[in-house]
Amino acid sequence: MVLRSAYRQVFGNAHLMDEELVSTAESLFLQGDLAVQGLVAALACSDTYRRLFLDKNGPYRFVELNFKHLLGRAPRDQAEVSEHVQRLANEGYEAEIASYVYSPEYIGAFGFDTVPYWRTTHTQTGESNLTYTRSLKLKGGQASFDGSSSSKLQLSLATGDAPSVAVRGGRGGSTNRNDRRFRINWTTASPSGLNRRAVQVSIVPFSSLTSTLQSLQRRGGSIVSITND
Repeated sequence: MVLRSAYRQVFGNAHLMDEELVSTAESLFLQGDLAVQGLVAALACSDTYRRLFLDKNGPYRFVELNFKHLLGRAPRDQAEVSEHVQRLANEGYEAEIASYVYSPEYIGAFGFDTVPYWRTTHTQTGESNLTYTRSLKLKGGQASFDGSSSSKLQLSLATGDAPSVAVRGGRGGSTNRNDRRFRINWTTASPSGLNRRAVQVSIVPFSSLTSTLQSLQRRGGSIVSITND
């Protein structure tokens, strides 16, 4: 029962073939050589997890899903995501996984013998309503699979807005967000020439905002701020 629960949580409801199972970790757990915490870490460090959630999605969505699968919540802000993206790039895959599973937050929430679970079904003391809204967006349905798909929260985290908020139009001027333009201030991870470490500016329409953010992330850029232009 614990194994099934751990697979379901860590792999986001994925249906795994026999060859995709992490048999070594299963054996160590059943023999009593791994606590649940160690089992969760081993599953998340497996080639299967890496292939499903990093190779198919990229670093930003990978970090987003790590929060969901390993800490049972959504990221709180852009800075938290950026910290983990940088850790993945600078310290490697296993260090990124360990930063969740062996963190004080993980121990405080789940201890050594509880499979992680979704902690934000209800609003929590110390958490903002915005975090709660983002958590609902990230959670998805009971039968959903967290496989190859775009980020659910990238725009919300970058702009500081709640996700999937309907924007109502009115007389005297359009308030349709598709007509809005955004100023993205960002820095590059590999600066050169006169612009070394300088903040770069990109101005894009809403329709191009997500693709621009994804492009900057792939290039190693760090988002400083996003504002209405």
